[in-house]
Amino acid sequence: MEQTDKYTLEFLPDALNDMTEIISSFVMLGSRQGAVRIKDKMNKAAEQILTFPYSGISAPDLKLAKLGFRMILVEKYLMFYKVFEDEQKITFYRVLNATTNYPSLMYKLYKDK
Repeated sequence: MEQTDKYTLEFLPDALNDMTEIISSFVMLGSRQGAVRIKDKMNKAAEQILTFPYSGISAPDLKLAKLGFRMILVEKYLMFYKVFEDEQKITFYRVLNATTNYPSLMYKLYKDK
């Protein structure tokens, strides 16, 4: 794994909305500590990817992998991202519950990106 600090980090609106909904669901269930914990873990995971862009795995779904999606697992949530070497940028696309049919959702949204 190559360590680097040359990349910039971007969260698309869908990823930010996903994270907000996940954190809010902990608050609505009465777990402020859980909300803080998951927020901290997601931020730490993003920092890890910023430092080690290829430390996440290629998406196990072949179509998503061919589209260049990588992911990192945070508790039961999958954080999907791509590394853009030309722009030296890492973009997070979605943060989804691992139990959902994430390939279907991702195909619909990002087949052309």
